[in-house]
Amino acid sequence: MEYRNDTISAISTPAGIGGIAVLRISGEQAIQIVSEIFHSKNPLNSYPSHKAILGRIYHGGKLIDEVLVTIFKAPHSYTGEDVVEISCHGSMFIANQILELLLLKSRLADPGEFTQRAFLNEKIGLTQAEAVGDLLIAKTKFSHLAALQQFEGSLRHRIEKQLDVLTEMRTLLELEIDFQEQGLDEFDSEGLNNKIKLLLKDLQELAETGREGMILKEGLKVSLVGAPNVGKSSIFNAFLQTERAIVTPHPGTTRDYLEEAIALNGYLVRIFDTAGIRETKDDIEKIGIERSYEIIQSSHKVLFIIDGSENEAEYKKLIQLVDEKQIIKVINKSDLLSKKELKKFSENGFIQCSTKSNDGLQKIKETLLNDIEISEAELTSGILTNTRQIAAVNRAILSLEKAALSMQNEMGVEFTAFDLKEASSALEEIIGKVSSDDILNQIFENFCIGK
Repeated sequence: MEYRNDTISAISTPAGIGGIAVLRISGEQAIQIVSEIFHSKNPLNSYPSHKAILGRIYHGGKLIDEVLVTIFKAPHSYTGEDVVEISCHGSMFIANQILELLLLKSRLADPGEFTQRAFLNEKIGLTQAEAVGDLLIAKTKFSHLAALQQFEGSLRHRIEKQLDVLTEMRTLLELEIDFQEQGLDEFDSEGLNNKIKLLLKDLQELAETGREGMILKEGLKVSLVGAPNVGKSSIFNAFLQTERAIVTPHPGTTRDYLEEAIALNGYLVRIFDTAGIRETKDDIEKIGIERSYEIIQSSHKVLFIIDGSENEAEYKKLIQLVDEKQIIKVINKSDLLSKKELKKFSENGFIQCSTKSNDGLQKIKETLLNDIEISEAELTSGILTNTRQIAAVNRAILSLEKAALSMQNEMGVEFTAFDLKEASSALEEIIGKVSSDDILNQIFENFCIGK
């Protein structure tokens, strides 16, 4: 990736009214550019690094604002360059006026360019750069904790240890190739094979964290599914504790899906209220039902909701769309059923629920999170949190499986060495030792301007 050493600036705080707004400028000319518009007791470049200075910003003799300026001198800054942060009053008008002055002698930063420069200047690794983006969008306790641990380097350290093992194995193979050329043979093939198996097990365990990692970051996707008028929207509203969905006694009120996010025991849960599934001649309702099927197929969990009426045909359709393990069966309007009816449904695995009395809602919430509990220790040891990382680990696993097979079939150490090199390349891509410009650009483009 090409490193541009010009000076960049941007507003770092989001648009809107607040107590303060923060602008950031980074590059060789950062301190000089700010000193031309900032007036304080002493010249700006005379202050030491990491010093906050109170002063005023003027343009053409006209006061713009009283501000607090903090300077960070290279290399001891976020980007590794000279960085200046300007804290002004929280009016976007004031912030934009100051930005216009900075842009007279600097360039507006691209999305994520400050973090990109931090990566290129080796202030942070690639997984840590991704963690910065995750921290910005963290909405719950565990999404924040996962991002924080990754920023602290948990995944990078785990990958580096795996790379050390691969380097050791590749060195042994290179020595064996040299020994063969000299007519010597002291190669411990059994020892190498055991090392490959141990590393393969570690990588497979890491790959298994990808599902939970993605859920921590993007949320557990839960669909409410069932025939019209079984109470899906009532349960949706009960989850949100607000009247988000329209509830009427008339079937087919929800014609398109609704989506809302809630925090549940520290996890982000995205709930989808889908259109009631039934045969219909209404074209608009048909589109809603088609969208419901799409949402269902991409869900982690599906609440199959009934109200005591016949449901066997609907359930058979549902298990054609998703794994039966993903389905949580709910009998709604339990307050209207007899004890005998409720017993029958309970024996068939249904959770009793009544939105009138809130009966069963807590049980549903607990069941949703049954198989995604992740400990703080697991987060500390490093987990995968995006598709890029998951794909790279899967490539490394495939290469190690090939290496194990070539050892088993005695295909020659050259084949094993090649497969181990491929595994190393895949893991190096995760931490940014080897990454194409397209991958790097895609990562940083997802950031906001000013970060």
